[in-house]
Amino acid sequence: MLGESAGTKGEATIEQIGRRRTFTRTLQLAIVLVVVQWPMRQAVQAGVDCEIPGRLSLLVDGTFIVAYVYASYRAYKYIRFLNRQSWRKVAAVGAWLVFGAAILDIVEDIKLWQNFGGAACADLSTGLLTTVMVGVFVAGWLVLAVSYFATSRFGQQKLYGVELAAPAKFTPSQEAVSPDAGKLIITCSGGGIRSASFCLGALQHLRELGLYDKASTVIGVSGGGYTAAAFHVLRREVDDPFAQGSPELARLRRQTRYLLQGGRAIFLAGLSVLFGLVVNLLLIGITLRAIAWVLGWFLGHEGVIRDINSEIQVTWRPDGSWNFLIVAGGLIAVSATAFVIEKIWDRWARMPDVVRMVLASIGSVSLRYGVPVAILLLGVPGGLYLIGQLPGDSGLPSGLLALVDPTQQGVTSFSALVVVLIGLGRSVWNGLAAEGKESTKLKDRILAFAQTKLAPWAGTIIIGIAAAIVLLRWTGGYATEKSFASDWGVAVILGSIAVAIKVFTDANRTSLHSFYRERLSRAFLVERKENGSAASIDYYKRLRYSSWAQPNKAGPRLVIAGVANVEDADFVPTQRDCVPFIFESDQIGIIGDRSLPDGGRRRTADYEREADVLLREVTVPAAMAMSGAAVSPLTGRVNGRTRPVRVLLAVLNARLGVWLPNPYWNNHVDDTFPPVTGFFPTLSRYVGSVIDKPGPYRLLREAVGSPSMYDRRIYVTDGGHYDNLGLVEALRRKPKQVIVIDASNDAEDRFSALAEAIATARMDHGIQIDVDPKPMIRGGKSRADRAWVYGIATHPQAEGEEAPYKTEIFLVKAVLTSQLGWDLEVYAGRNPAFPRTATSDQFYDEWDFEAYRSLGYSLAESLTGHHRVRDRLADL
Repeated sequence: MLGESAGTKGEATIEQIGRRRTFTRTLQLAIVLVVVQWPMRQAVQAGVDCEIPGRLSLLVDGTFIVAYVYASYRAYKYIRFLNRQSWRKVAAVGAWLVFGAAILDIVEDIKLWQNFGGAACADLSTGLLTTVMVGVFVAGWLVLAVSYFATSRFGQQKLYGVELAAPAKFTPSQEAVSPDAGKLIITCSGGGIRSASFCLGALQHLRELGLYDKASTVIGVSGGGYTAAAFHVLRREVDDPFAQGSPELARLRRQTRYLLQGGRAIFLAGLSVLFGLVVNLLLIGITLRAIAWVLGWFLGHEGVIRDINSEIQVTWRPDGSWNFLIVAGGLIAVSATAFVIEKIWDRWARMPDVVRMVLASIGSVSLRYGVPVAILLLGVPGGLYLIGQLPGDSGLPSGLLALVDPTQQGVTSFSALVVVLIGLGRSVWNGLAAEGKESTKLKDRILAFAQTKLAPWAGTIIIGIAAAIVLLRWTGGYATEKSFASDWGVAVILGSIAVAIKVFTDANRTSLHSFYRERLSRAFLVERKENGSAASIDYYKRLRYSSWAQPNKAGPRLVIAGVANVEDADFVPTQRDCVPFIFESDQIGIIGDRSLPDGGRRRTADYEREADVLLREVTVPAAMAMSGAAVSPLTGRVNGRTRPVRVLLAVLNARLGVWLPNPYWNNHVDDTFPPVTGFFPTLSRYVGSVIDKPGPYRLLREAVGSPSMYDRRIYVTDGGHYDNLGLVEALRRKPKQVIVIDASNDAEDRFSALAEAIATARMDHGIQIDVDPKPMIRGGKSRADRAWVYGIATHPQAEGEEAPYKTEIFLVKAVLTSQLGWDLEVYAGRNPAFPRTATSDQFYDEWDFEAYRSLGYSLAESLTGHHRVRDRLADL
């Protein structure tokens, strides 16, 4: 099945659409930068006070060079992807010509920069060098344009009169019979350390009965993935992992505060948060400074903002002309005009689809750029005007200036702002992590409302106000103070910061994922030494998923469930905002309902090399961390609750998700990323992998963007953002039996995680689940009758089958029942929230850990101890 996007009519693959979008967006950025330079060049040609606009134009031109080189490279990659050998070589020539023009452009800018240092106005031309540069530039883009047209479907039809099929793509084989068919699957639900402890006890009991080793696959989700991975890795070497009295279980009891275990971990956590926060603030700062510089000069040059008697004055119609207002609102007017034309045309005649598509494209593009242009050109002067109207103040209020002034007062105010944002972030997390806990107390309801409704928007509003203040002050300064606008050393600082961020870090390294991954690895992934002791596996040892997720001696395969955050209406229902992303030893990638296009899975060994040449991004601890990435700006199905706090989480660096390569891209028959040998090939692969890491643009997508299946990279987060039980993925594999270990923190007696899994299995795979959880309902009783239920899943009847395939479901749930051990009774009496401790609490002591572990063991024992369940599970 091929991808579908506006205008493609399902005739292009996801990668083809994505590569075309990537190219066109980069090209649009280059065009925007040309437009930005235009008034500066006009000012230089006017010959009056031209140093500032001339040099500023050269700075913008430097960004333009980067943009058009990227655009030409992406155009070539798109044409190469279409696999037209003759045009591929022609496009390569065009790309090299553009690159050559960029080199000449840089040399030209250096020469022009020196020329603007004199008293007389210089021209924005170096004679022959400029002529040659422009000629090479135009020639390169003409070659690329011809190649682009010739390889398009329209070009193929016009030039050759043939309908060109979509390029062949590699689709991993889908076995007619699942390797799990007729076998047992165990799933461990999400829920942080609560679920990890509960699932550990259940897995201990299932291993003692031999059911763990009989299972073909264990699926871990979020916190359940901690235990699933720990059990699997240790089972590769020993027969009794985490048995009672074992050294690894004793060690795990010492790691129950795994996130901040010891002073070193606390120190590293603080540095991780601070590092990402500083990088984020630097990115915001240099972006605002660059915008303010260009915008301030333009508004000052046009006479919109003036300094009259040390006061900022705003004039909407300089010299009585409407030109400025036309420029500010022109693009929005174009968008509105396209809309009106479509409506009038449709009133009197049938509009061809081509015309409708062109008008829609014009309206969409003009609106996309028209809104920010109007905000900057009208909103910034408007903000300065309103501030100027404040009584008794000739400029920005001193309290607001303190936020951005490099004075002692400013540092204090800025620090206070950061503290407030951190406090809001903590409050929001506590509210969101309550997971449906309900209270009849007015105080608790007011607190929940403040945490989940008010605090998220308050944080976003505060960040917006702070950014607006900074932009207003800097823009006013650049518009009215010549010395401010001609401080070219600032450009060197901004450029150096941008280069340093690109060279020394990336969007994944600035997030908390690396810290989280290391803490999970050191706490849960252990090995038993020859002397009988247990120690964590060396964190720097690459536990490649393709190797370590397979059983070594005996036992099941390890599968970790995450989600890829996407918001395409082409692929996901409204407000679902995600598709499953499954880690397996053989294949890895996107798995969803039957309407998703083929090709979303890759060979795991190939994907590991593509994600990172040093093989660090797709490992067992990395998969554990991604599947448990509950704290992220993007959260799949729960985006509705977390959307108001996206900006706050992104700025505060509360980001556990990871940007991985889109498995739909580079999914060809040939091995795209084979192992390389030799010094120079290895160096080239290494440098290319480092440069290709996700940049600041991805952080923007996390904060305010819409992630797409067409993007080159996808954002992988908590598997519980799709199905917290792992049941849907288990049923997709058509096993004979599934044991679900459920420690979800859904509302008591609601079993919402189970309900969502039932609905999802039916919607995505046509699987009908018949299960009645009423025996687990406590209702008015002091305890539930039992903590497990039995159900049947009926799969759609396949061609050739005499009857639909059925799967037996055994679900054990973390609820309190009678006949628990006295230690659990005492613990439950002391801890009223047990066994539904909030997921926000990830700091357990030995009593907390043992209570949940013992509960998991006891309830699993009650499940398997029932004679009917025991007989059914024995029939494998």
